[in-house]
Amino acid sequence: MKRPLIPTALFAALVALAAPYATLADSTLSVQPVAGPLSVGDSFNVEVDIAGATDLYGLQFDLDYDSTLLSFDGATEGSFLTSGGQTNPITIDNGGGSITFLDFLTGAVPGVSGDGGLVLFNFTALANGTSTLDLANIILLNSNLESINSNVNNGSVTIGSTAVPEPDVFTLLISGLISFALFVGPKRA
Repeated sequence: MKRPLIPTALFAALVALAAPYATLADSTLSVQPVAGPLSVGDSFNVEVDIAGATDLYGLQFDLDYDSTLLSFDGATEGSFLTSGGQTNPITIDNGGGSITFLDFLTGAVPGVSGDGGLVLFNFTALANGTSTLDLANIILLNSNLESINSNVNNGSVTIGSTAVPEPDVFTLLISGLISFALFVGPKRA
């Protein structure tokens, strides 16, 4: 069966007109998992990276954490955005478990595309427990200072053991003997 020429041509024209307005795939910001196990007093790094970036010129985000479990010690800019030229990283410790990180290229340069590390946060473990590491208030801009859509993969860090404690041998032995005595003990008629 022969397709009508007009509907096919109309569809092709619509696709051609819509192509410039098609959105690119979203970038994904991820909090990389922390290798464990961690103990109280340990110093460790948390990396935030980006995947699928297209023309990234500047960014801002908050990293929220449990300040009763973690102490923020500092931040080091990653190599991703610096691969596009001179940058101006700014880290603000907001206190109370929130850090704001800003970074942007300077000058009339194109943004950076691809995958890579944005920042490395350094923490010290203060107490046992699990702290979420959540990204919030995310702003990504391209070289035209237009917003870039993003997805987020948050993380967490656990300090101390998460294993269920096992009873000691003596407790198990006594429990077994009492159970045995009750089972085999004198039978009443």
